[in-house]
Amino acid sequence: MQATGPSTNEATPAPPAGAGLQLDPLGSLRKHPVLALVVATLIGALGLPLAYIKGAPLYSSTATIYVSPRFLANLQDDNKETELQSNSQYREYVQQQVRTVNRFDIVERALKSLGSKSALFVTKGETWRHAVERLQVGLEITPVPDTYQVTVTLQGKEKEGLADIVNAVVRSYLESAKTEEFFASDKRIDTLKADKEKVEQEVADKQEKRTEIAQELGVTMFSESFLNPYDKLLVDAKSSVAEARRNRIQAEASLASVDQATRPGAALALSALAQEIASKDTALTSIQANLNQRRAALMSTTSGMQPEHPGRKAAERELADLQNESEKIHSRLLKEYSSMLLEERKADAYKSAEIEKKLTALVHEQESQAAWFTTRYQEGLALGLDIDRARKRLNTIDDRIEFLSMEVKAPGFSRLFSAARVPENPVKGGRKVLYLGALFASLLLGLIAPIAVDFLDPRLRLPAEVEKLLGFALMGWLLRKKEAGPDFAREQIFRLASRIIQDHQTHGSRIFAFTSVKAQGGTTTVVTETALALTRLGAPALAVEANAYRADARYRRAGARGLSVILRGSSSPSQPLSDAIVPGGDDFPDCIPVGDVENEQNLPDVLGLIQLLRDTEGIYQIVLLDLPPLLVSVDAEILARNSDVTVLVVEAEAVTKPELLKAARALERLRPKAAAAILNKVHIDAGGGMGRAALLEFETGMPPAPSKWSTPWLWK
Repeated sequence: MQATGPSTNEATPAPPAGAGLQLDPLGSLRKHPVLALVVATLIGALGLPLAYIKGAPLYSSTATIYVSPRFLANLQDDNKETELQSNSQYREYVQQQVRTVNRFDIVERALKSLGSKSALFVTKGETWRHAVERLQVGLEITPVPDTYQVTVTLQGKEKEGLADIVNAVVRSYLESAKTEEFFASDKRIDTLKADKEKVEQEVADKQEKRTEIAQELGVTMFSESFLNPYDKLLVDAKSSVAEARRNRIQAEASLASVDQATRPGAALALSALAQEIASKDTALTSIQANLNQRRAALMSTTSGMQPEHPGRKAAERELADLQNESEKIHSRLLKEYSSMLLEERKADAYKSAEIEKKLTALVHEQESQAAWFTTRYQEGLALGLDIDRARKRLNTIDDRIEFLSMEVKAPGFSRLFSAARVPENPVKGGRKVLYLGALFASLLLGLIAPIAVDFLDPRLRLPAEVEKLLGFALMGWLLRKKEAGPDFAREQIFRLASRIIQDHQTHGSRIFAFTSVKAQGGTTTVVTETALALTRLGAPALAVEANAYRADARYRRAGARGLSVILRGSSSPSQPLSDAIVPGGDDFPDCIPVGDVENEQNLPDVLGLIQLLRDTEGIYQIVLLDLPPLLVSVDAEILARNSDVTVLVVEAEAVTKPELLKAARALERLRPKAAAAILNKVHIDAGGGMGRAALLEFETGMPPAPSKWSTPWLWK
């Protein structure tokens, strides 16, 4: 018995996800002898015609192709275009060739090349396409490991013509491989030549255009380092424009300093400048000198005269006239010099502006010329680069044409390494050996078939399978009664009763609820026989039929009131169960039948049943409840949850793993105080004859002899 958890008050643990299946070859043979015999006979019968058909001698002829990892070229340098750069690339190329050898067009061309010898392979009335496809399937193309070789093999019942067919296929393949390595080489060369003519015409046109540009610009060459002659002129012109702009600004400023219309007060500056110029005028200086001399002479004449002297007054009038004449001359000169100076400044400003305007126009003209020259010169440079690229392309095209012309005749990657030879001896054959193999296969499959049937059988057969699914050891397992015999069956029941007594003494468990996974699981038999065994062992036990779902006829006794009547409250309050207990005998224990449930499938007041049963403690040490299947009755769930121990009865070879897992999950959900399990109706030969060995040991008192397959002498 197994309490689920550290104490009897904890719930059932979650069962494992699955359990392993133990193979029992001998047990499977004992269970399915007819299946093994039918499979062995059928395979043996089929092996006879198979050996006769397939046992004919076969001849084989093989040719070997060498696939080089490097292109075998005619030129000095290797073919860089198709060079295989790595081992993986080489292996992929080899696999491609393996798939190519038996290509339909290659095989068809090979058969046609044989001429009349093709009749050695093409059967009478066979279409040509079917013959080619049959040869495709018959050819075995295999790369030889760790070499550069590929073998092409053909097998046949007749040795004549095998070598010819294989060699024809290899020749056809090599021709195709060489052609496909340089696919459509003639067309490719023609295309390259046409492209060459086109490029040559393009070079001629561009050279002619570049010559025209050179003549237009007056240059003899085009170079990136060539200096544009207009650049120096443009720089000088821009410098002159800057100088002219400075001069214009200076002239305009000089004009503004003396122009009254531009700047108020400029007249004084103009007068000052005119006075300065006049002071330097030689004619004015000469006139002033003459006037001064005359003034000096007059003053000398009048120096001794009286103011009233007539000569003095005439001299003073002449002096005044001289002074007025001097001022008029000086005023006229200042006016002339001012006008001249102003006009001169205006002329300078006009001249500076005109110079700047002309130089600016010249700069624009030179800029346009420089841009034109640069554009045309760059166009000439671009044409030169295009011509250089076109010439390089011409060189590449010439090299490619030369390469294709030479390499189309090169050996390439693949070549014939060893031609096929006419076979002398068959490589396969022997009907006797093949039939012996068929017999061996029939015996082997005859053994495997029962094992496979049991392997695929989802039903539970062994205690170990149930224990692995539930996660705890079984309370016990019981053989089928007919196979166990009365004595051993009774011994197993007494052993089960002993374990119940042990749990009663250890944990105080008194009410044991027995429920099965499926109906007809043998729960009633286990309960009644275990209760009878408990009573005989000195632990009075009461069997209670709490199964309103399917009542069992073995509980029916004349005059029995039944459990249903007690639960409805019609019994005596002082001793409610005394009237319902039916005394047992030598072959049946004391029991309480379920009674008349009035076509109901549930017990009335099922929650009060446990308390009623606990009231019988002074009469019976142990009470065994016979419940309906756990998965179909709510009474089973309620009583299992409230009993001291819930015992799950699993019928061998009737309950599957998913069904047991479902029942285990139901127990987990109910959280009973403790749980146990019994595997009932175990086949005597299950598990390699586990039950048979236990029965033999019980009957003889001797342990079973070790299996001959275990060879214990190896361990001595």
